[in-house]
Amino acid sequence: MNRIAFFFLTCLLFFSACKLRVSTAPADKIIETLQKEYAPDKRVAVWNISTSPRGQTIVLRGETNLPETRNLLLEKLREAQIQYDDQIHILPDTELGDSTFGIVRLSVCNIRSRAKHSAELATQALLGTPLRLLKKTENGDWFYVQTPDNYLGWLDKDAFHRTDQKGLDQWLGAEKIIIQSPWAAITAAPDAQSPGVSDAVFGGILRKTGATKGFVEVAFPDGRTGFVAQKDQRPYRDWLAQPPATPEAILATAKMFVGYPYLWGGTSSKAFDCSGFTKTVFYRNGIQLSRDASQQVNLGEDIPTDSTWQNLQPADLLFFGTKTEEREKITHVAIYMGGGKIIHAAGLVKIESLIPGQPDFAEDRYKSFIRAKRILGADAETSGIIRLQNHPLYAPPAQ
Repeated sequence: MNRIAFFFLTCLLFFSACKLRVSTAPADKIIETLQKEYAPDKRVAVWNISTSPRGQTIVLRGETNLPETRNLLLEKLREAQIQYDDQIHILPDTELGDSTFGIVRLSVCNIRSRAKHSAELATQALLGTPLRLLKKTENGDWFYVQTPDNYLGWLDKDAFHRTDQKGLDQWLGAEKIIIQSPWAAITAAPDAQSPGVSDAVFGGILRKTGATKGFVEVAFPDGRTGFVAQKDQRPYRDWLAQPPATPEAILATAKMFVGYPYLWGGTSSKAFDCSGFTKTVFYRNGIQLSRDASQQVNLGEDIPTDSTWQNLQPADLLFFGTKTEEREKITHVAIYMGGGKIIHAAGLVKIESLIPGQPDFAEDRYKSFIRAKRILGADAETSGIIRLQNHPLYAPPAQ
């Protein structure tokens, strides 16, 4: 009899507890809705929020780098009369202190999908590029970073010089040069035969400290110094202030890299993937594109196309992949050259034709073409295209 009574008492307590425990479903729905609106792409925004019940209270855990969206979440929970305990961690992590920026100190740094050198290469960043630091591993060897195009990934501590807002502003406001050759040597003296300090690739940025004998004296973000040949560089402010890009300039840049190798995750003139190639070409001409092909397709102006390609203009972006009635999946991007030809990175940077019967006809690309977008001349406010001279991580700070 005592066992039966104990069993019923246990069941009563269990069901009473279940009744007292609030459902997380309404809060989960609000979190999901905000994610779709403000953080639909996990490659460029952190929104890892979970819920758990504690009596009549919803406990919010996780992390985000979107504090305003977190505040909106709390507001909506209050409007829905949902009691909550906010334990959401806002990035950058407070453990970083004021030093929440990094400036790349290598010619090209490799940003990975996880905090280990064997992890997938997600993207790259070039010498002198500012980064936002969001958090670090427990041992401090890896940092979760965000590039100027908002791409997220893990970078080892030796790849960048860490600094605070003041240090970043000093870097942005300093007189600098940008590498204009596909590759350049930084030497210890103004002599091509002197010992090396580092290499640099197109787009690398260095502080200018002097000039002599056909060389420019430069300083790295970490304080190292060296010399780069005058012919390999251009004043940074001149590059930043360049007039709007033309189709001719885009194609001239693209053809510089014919024959360069393919590398998944590559965004430098050492090696490219398909979207890294298009991104680099437009970057040289003062325009920031998103990182991946499936992101770049959301930029610019839609251009109607048919098998004649007659509506296209040189420098338009062409996107390829698979398409059904339900969804479209973009897996490749190329630059249109005119006359049915494209230039793209696939195995290597090469020129091919989309016209059947041509000797360089790319049948696989012809069959997988999805859509075309116009970048040059597109309205900046509605197209998502950013000129680097207006980007806060490239433009000198306001005086």
